[in-house]
Amino acid sequence: MIRRIHHSWALFLVTLVVACSSGSGAPSGASATGGVASFGTGGVAPAGAGSSSLGAGGVVGASGGSPIASGGAALGMGGAIISGAAGGAIGNGGAATGAGGSSGASGGVGGGAGGAGGGAAGASGGGSGTDCTTLPPVTDYTMPGPFGDAKMFTKVGPSSNYTLYRPDASLGKNGFQHPIATWGNGILTTPDQYVKTLTLLASHGFVIIACNDTMAERPCLNAGMDWLVQQNTADGPMKGKLDTSREIAIGYSWGGGAAIDVSDRPNVKATVSLHGMPPRVTNAFDLMHAPLLLFTSTGDMFVTASGYVTPNYDKSKVQTFYATLHDDMAGHLYPVDTGASICIGAVLGATFGSCGGDVQEHAPTLAWLRYWVCGDQGAKKFFYGNDCTLCGKSPWNAQQRKPEDKWQ
Repeated sequence: MIRRIHHSWALFLVTLVVACSSGSGAPSGASATGGVASFGTGGVAPAGAGSSSLGAGGVVGASGGSPIASGGAALGMGGAIISGAAGGAIGNGGAATGAGGSSGASGGVGGGAGGAGGGAAGASGGGSGTDCTTLPPVTDYTMPGPFGDAKMFTKVGPSSNYTLYRPDASLGKNGFQHPIATWGNGILTTPDQYVKTLTLLASHGFVIIACNDTMAERPCLNAGMDWLVQQNTADGPMKGKLDTSREIAIGYSWGGGAAIDVSDRPNVKATVSLHGMPPRVTNAFDLMHAPLLLFTSTGDMFVTASGYVTPNYDKSKVQTFYATLHDDMAGHLYPVDTGASICIGAVLGATFGSCGGDVQEHAPTLAWLRYWVCGDQGAKKFFYGNDCTLCGKSPWNAQQRKPEDKWQ
């Protein structure tokens, strides 16, 4: 498997050089300080098919019940505000302050501070209680959530090698404590090429730390999450506003494998791998304990379903849902923001496809996180029962999920 990954990686480099020589832009803003060296298991994670997640965050319902946990603490410091790049973020402008951060080029990103769709509160809203179980219900999971001023902040975390997506002035509104997530990029990409996806998640109250490495590995994702946890007692705009008992691991392509690797952390409540490669930690699937959501598409000819995603599904020992987007035009770059520098699909569309901002995968990704992390019962319809949203209804192929009896 590793040999096949290396072969594909070599193919990627060759084709990228061809594309760049044709005038395509190269990715920018990458930082190598995080490193991609040593692997490790870290943390303490119970294993076993359908097992409940343990630790300070409460219990994940292995029988299909949604996890509810209590507690919470603080998050970390600010950073620089970046103006809206490809895809556009949701925000109300405004400046954020933070220790050591620099100001961005033009302030806040994207659209105004208006209300979120689907029954969510306006940008000045937020939960009325102390954890994300108090999030207002939504009917449209493609729309921004109650934290409509969510933004991207750069040069945060260890060695300033991370990007942060979080609500701005609405952070901690009405005593709300935010779940935390760690994100892994695809090869040759950086977190600013996923503004559309990550800002949407942040608008629903999730605070996301993203490793800037262009080949993000478990050590970088893990160090980023550790940094967030350490900010619980640090002075800064997020102090006392994080629920560190609810962690999320999420990533795309190479970073999707890293997300599986870092899911051994005891407080991880849900994992998402978008068009993901295999994990590099040899016993990663033995160490996982939280439910896993896998995505692929019929148009992904690079990280193919048969070569990579289906083997991940077969090896998973936790409650797993495997969704296939039926769209031959949605290639491997589909989750990347339209217009990002990596978008070389116009040159190499047969292999990589075009960047698409992950539009069709947004709703189920958000629903997965809101259900497993926050107990949102409205999100259950995407995955449960024989008539679920992803159960063979357009634009989705027939689902794969296991163990099947836990999805009824």
